[in-house]
Order: sequence, then structure tokens, then C-alpha cells
Amino acid sequence: MLFLCSACNTITEHLEPCGHVLTFRYDYNMKFVDAFPQEVKKIDVYVFDEDNHYITTLTKERQPSDGALSIPLRLPEGKYHFIAWAGLYPRSYDFMHPFGTEKITPELLHVKVLRSKEGIQDTELDDLWYGEATVELTYDRSRVVVIGLTKDTNRFRIVVQGTENMDLQPDDIHVSISDCNGWLAPDNSLLPDEEITYRPYFQATADVSGAEGKRLPAVVSELNTLRLMETQHPRLVIHTSNGEVLVDIDLIEYLLLTKMEGHQMPPQEYLDRQDEYALIFFLNKD
Repeated sequence: MLFLCSACNTITEHLEPCGHVLTFRYDYNMKFVDAFPQEVKKIDVYVFDEDNHYITTLTKERQPSDGALSIPLRLPEGKYHFIAWAGLYPRSYDFMHPFGTEKITPELLHVKVLRSKEGIQDTELDDLWYGEATVELTYDRSRVVVIGLTKDTNRFRIVVQGTENMDLQPDDIHVSISDCNGWLAPDNSLLPDEEITYRPYFQATADVSGAEGKRLPAVVSELNTLRLMETQHPRLVIHTSNGEVLVDIDLIEYLLLTKMEGHQMPPQEYLDRQDEYALIFFLNKD
């Protein structure tokens, strides 16, 4: 959260009061640069006063070519709490609460990823971000309120490479990630949830031999998950169509091994900044 202020020079008593603007930044990523203009298409900001009384909702949809986004804040002087969810589309998330706007409280602004009755999630999710800010607005100076966003979705591209001339088809390889991370609280922590099994929304075969007369097959799978937490123990499991388990690992421990030595940051910060992973596994002839 960042506040930028500038004084208002009062020349006559008929001047309009200073204006305030709400804007957003997504630089909590591995490139440490603001990717909000390129990535975020929709944002919903819920505004509460200092007593957590609901004031209004600010919603904007945009195209990546639109550049930075600024929303004028036409609010009386006072203290306010902003809770922002970006990328909140009903095709991916459950956020349809059965209450009128006058009954909204911060505690009700939780988000659940959609899944089947059996706890299966196998569709491509809309990217999701979270942010919040608390600020006091006065009209003796203008203020730019910047809400920093954390990305809550992760994408995995998993390659299982076979041996030369092996007959390997997409149906031969089953990939899944299991975790209890499908329900996000209004502070972006995890709420107690059932175990979700994330399965590929895309799967295909490829030949990576690069030589005529030879075939080196690989099965490529893409799947996504919601926010990964250092304290959780999701499992990445890869097995064959006949039930043989090829991989069964603690995903968090494995992903933390991908952090470069030069990245001096705590494990949770790395998991929050990194949002795409490519993992390769090799089959042997046996």
C-alpha cells in the first residue's frame, strides 16, 4: 500500500476541495515490475468506513491496452478500508452472496474456487489477485492511494518424457495436485476447506527427438491451483493409466527447490511472487 500526497494551494474560497484517486500496482512478482496494466482486466473494490460499515463498491473492467487505471474517490473526509479482488469472474469463483448491499461486512468477502461435487477442479481459472488498504482521507491535500496486489493463482506445465520410440499417449499419464486451498478469506489467508484435486485443463503429446527416424515422446499437461501456502502440504501425483505411481511428492518442498540462490526472500514471498512453474519428469524403460 502506498500513499502519494500533494498540498492544495488555496487561492480563493471558491476552489473545489482536493481530489483523491485510487490506483493499483502488481509488482509483487518475480520481475519486480508493475504488471497491472498488462495482466489485470477486472477489479472490484469494496469500501468500508472505520466502523466496517459498507459504503460502496468500485468496479472497473478494462483491456490490457488501456494502460494504468485510476478511479476517482468521491468520499467524505474520514478513515476507510478498501478490500480489492481482481479477476473475480463467476465462471471460476463463487462470490455470489445472498445478502443485500447494506448487510455486507468485510468478513463476508471470501472467495471459493468452483469445483465439482467430488472436489475436482479441471478448468482453466481466471487469474485472481487480492489487495487491501486502510487510509484516512482529508481535503487539505490530494492523495493517490495505491493498492498493491498479490496474485492468488498458479499455473503448472508438467512434462513427462518417455524413452526412445515408447508408445506414450495423453491417456497414459494422469497428473493431479491435491490441496485444501480453495477458499480464500477477506485477508487472503486460507479458510478451512475440503481437499480439492486439481487436474489438467490441457494435455497433449509431443515429439522432442529432433531427429528423423527417431521418436522421443512426451506428455505435456497444464493445470492450475489457487494460492500456495508454505504451511500446507499439497501433493503432486503422477500415475499411469494402469495405476502405477510415478511421482508422489510434497509440492511445496519441491517448488521451493526452484528458488534461485540469488533470490533472498522468505519461502511464502517466493510462493506468492512466482505464479508459473515448469516441471519435467523422465520415464525409464522399466
